[in-house]
Amino acid sequence: MTDNIAVHLRITGLTPSNDDVNSRKAAATSLAAAWGKIKDIPGIIQKSSAIAESLGGDGVPSEGLGNEVQAAVQKHASAFLYSESPLEVGICAGMAAVSIMKPEPGPSGWQIVDIYTNALWSALSFQPLLEEEKRENLRGEVLERARLRSIDSAEKARERITVSDPLDLVVSIDDQKRVTTNFKKATLDTIEALRRNAALDREEIDFLWWSQLGRSRLLNRPLATIAEGCRLVASGIEAASHLRRFPAHVHRDLVLRTADKDPELNLPELLAAIDGDRAALAEGIGSQAVTEYPVVFPLLNAIVTGATDALGGQQKRKASDWGARALLEGSLARFWNSGLPQK
Repeated sequence: MTDNIAVHLRITGLTPSNDDVNSRKAAATSLAAAWGKIKDIPGIIQKSSAIAESLGGDGVPSEGLGNEVQAAVQKHASAFLYSESPLEVGICAGMAAVSIMKPEPGPSGWQIVDIYTNALWSALSFQPLLEEEKRENLRGEVLERARLRSIDSAEKARERITVSDPLDLVVSIDDQKRVTTNFKKATLDTIEALRRNAALDREEIDFLWWSQLGRSRLLNRPLATIAEGCRLVASGIEAASHLRRFPAHVHRDLVLRTADKDPELNLPELLAAIDGDRAALAEGIGSQAVTEYPVVFPLLNAIVTGATDALGGQQKRKASDWGARALLEGSLARFWNSGLPQK
């Protein structure tokens, strides 16, 4: 996917040379390899936030990301300084992110790339469109890849696995009458398949029971008595607590099942609609991640802190969009808190 670097380098307004293209492509490849080895959720969220910031707004990257990209490029073009070409940081970082998200999703739904895709989808989808067409094309490419792979992975992760028959049990007795068997090997695949299917069944049952409640546990009152914007956001936050993998289409549909007039609200208007329920919702979020990385968690950060100055916060969105965002951000915050979901 780094092949698009030749196109995106035109963002700078200059016609890149072959050496420019090759050195940036090599840098993006090495960055993707390094970032793909980050295994802790906070580290992945931090990197996703920095990438998103370099792609949106004024395109000026954080110092940390700028220096990291500069070091990668200088291995192939020693004269490069990110301070002289800040937009190239976003180009290299964006193409590295696309490269990370290139592989097709597997059945686990819980890989390093799944954190990247959902964090980047959350951050980039909140940003306003850029007026510069070439920069918007780059930002849009990363956003669309993150969105599509996130959806595909969530669906793939919930496919049940065929439970195979155990292998034949073999028992061996040596000359000293020591007994050995292949019991673990013979049964391991079968047991793992049963565990996976049972976990997915449990998630499905828990989620469906929650959807039948007709009331908000966080706000401790019937859904019908809660203003629509607040109701859908509360539903998204609560729904995330029942997930073992990132949300799929069906989870979004159930969160939004009570959508009615679907009013359009910007972030300050949404917080005004939530009003006295903000403390209860903040308690339900309960993650330091949302205040450390508001670029990835613009909605949840606003609920916890009351800050509404996030880039994109003045854009009006339907209440259903806010509810879907609460589900996405809520699932990221939950996995930050709990770590790897149980099988």
